[in-house]
Amino acid sequence: MTNKEIRRKIQTALVIPVMVMCICIIMTGCVGNDTAAGDPSSDTPLREIQVDDEERETQDAAEAEASEGVDNTMLNVEAQDAVPYSEIPQDDKEEEEEIPEKVDEEDKILRTDDGKIIVDLVMFMGQSNMSGTGGNAAYAPEVKEGHGYEFRAISDPTRLYPIKEPFGINENAAISDAAVGKKGSMVSAFANKYYELTGVPIVAVSASAGGRDTNFFMSAPVMDDFSERQKRAQVWLASNDYYIRKQYVIWLQGESDAEDGMTSEQYNQNMDNIIRPLFIGGLQKVFMVTPGRTLTGKYYFDNIVYSQINMCKTSGYYALATTVLNSVSTEYMVDEFHYNQSVLNVVGEEAAESAAYYTLNRKEKCLYNYRDENVYIPEGFEYTEDEMRVERIDYSTNGGFVRYE
Repeated sequence: MTNKEIRRKIQTALVIPVMVMCICIIMTGCVGNDTAAGDPSSDTPLREIQVDDEERETQDAAEAEASEGVDNTMLNVEAQDAVPYSEIPQDDKEEEEEIPEKVDEEDKILRTDDGKIIVDLVMFMGQSNMSGTGGNAAYAPEVKEGHGYEFRAISDPTRLYPIKEPFGINENAAISDAAVGKKGSMVSAFANKYYELTGVPIVAVSASAGGRDTNFFMSAPVMDDFSERQKRAQVWLASNDYYIRKQYVIWLQGESDAEDGMTSEQYNQNMDNIIRPLFIGGLQKVFMVTPGRTLTGKYYFDNIVYSQINMCKTSGYYALATTVLNSVSTEYMVDEFHYNQSVLNVVGEEAAESAAYYTLNRKEKCLYNYRDENVYIPEGFEYTEDEMRVERIDYSTNGGFVRYE
């Protein structure tokens, strides 16, 4: 059985619940409250359902019709004229505003001089490994109170929640994942490490959907959904005495595009189109986690891996978060495409280290490139010898990667 056939079977298992969610959105113009469908912590593998080509065409057509009919009272972002990337200010080339800040001695929270709580807004975007299809909430780290929050832009955009796994399980609109697709993510580990390094909590926004390529993410309803999640978080935080210091995206996606044989040029163009509205809305950097492997193919996603690395080298809009997935052996995978929670925890920490380094130093971090077994040095920045001295970490021997029974 080929990788594409396996992926099609996995994706098919998610089609029906996704269609149900979309239909509910169309009929009611609203979304459900914080109630997960099924048991999100279950480790039951996805069922493989055989669907012939005729049935698949019918399902795809129905799903496309549902997406086109998403109630735009919920996704009310006005259409924006396309703006060339060269005309969007790049954060690392601009003089950054100095924010007066102080630690409140009573609650130990970092605030601006006028008393607003300082946070960094982070959107977690991508497909199934970002959603946490292979994860397990029971093995994700706990996020202490005040060290990170979730803003539920779809299911309850009226408050902040403590970050808990499975992260973003009910955040379904045009971007939609079934509950079975979210079992435990990298987000909790990211929040802990980022707070440890910066002293500032993140406000995390879920924006991922399993089994999706960039053509799907580039569709109008989905791009409007991305922008609406960003805008809702910004407006709520500004209205409730929070100050957004940084705005980032953590991106883990590309497996579907690699399967489709997409060229590097087309992937780069698609990515630019997807994130352009977010930069117009205030985004400052996209940190890319490169895909790793499949259970049967160590270099199956190489075309997209190298495309993303090149994008990070040549564009100020992207930064390499980590290539650590290229070091994972099959014993830490749960199926053909997905990694277990211990791997997701490591990915979250590595991505947080890269984002925190950029926040604190205003330049991208030198990283170990696990794909090519060398040191990745970002272009356009000056580094000391110590900053460029990066060693490989073997997470399979130091307790980072764990096999669960």
